[in-house]
Amino acid sequence: MKSRDVWLGLAGLTVGLILINSAIAPPALAGRYVLNQTPQTIERYFGRYITKKTNGEQVTYTYAPKSFRQLFKQFPKSDFSITFVRNQAKSITLNFNGDFFQYPGSYNYDKAEATKFYNYIFGYQPPIWKELSAKFSGNETIYFYEYCLGDGVATNFERYGYKQFTDSATLSYNNRCEPPYNLSKN
Repeated sequence: MKSRDVWLGLAGLTVGLILINSAIAPPALAGRYVLNQTPQTIERYFGRYITKKTNGEQVTYTYAPKSFRQLFKQFPKSDFSITFVRNQAKSITLNFNGDFFQYPGSYNYDKAEATKFYNYIFGYQPPIWKELSAKFSGNETIYFYEYCLGDGVATNFERYGYKQFTDSATLSYNNRCEPPYNLSKN
């Protein structure tokens, strides 16, 4: 057997293993790692931050890439921020920064918007949409929600006012959203 044949065989085997691995890899492996990453890694994904706010061990960077603003065209000033604790990303917050009186509809953040946000941040569609909690605040127009999007990620938001608007929503780690999705409401 010639050396060339051995190298061709190894190359073919390597390509085959890569193809098999990519076919059976869970969705999170196909996307971007964001949670628990450093600001330097996040900058490679989304570009340089536009603002930085420090509060003790917590540092929040705000990003506003043009491609992100196209997701929520009805809120052209929207951006997102990532909160880091000890140099690791812990939560991602969508900030609509909008004049809600200009918005003609209701429920500006729901499954469709959460899916767009998740897909933009992580690079793939969320595997599930399952309610974890819904709480009434006592004020008849304020409600708090938490939904599981899968692969360890939950979204939290509140709706308020007669149109039930959301001014911000957060993606963060929640162990109840890990496969096989233990989704009991605790």
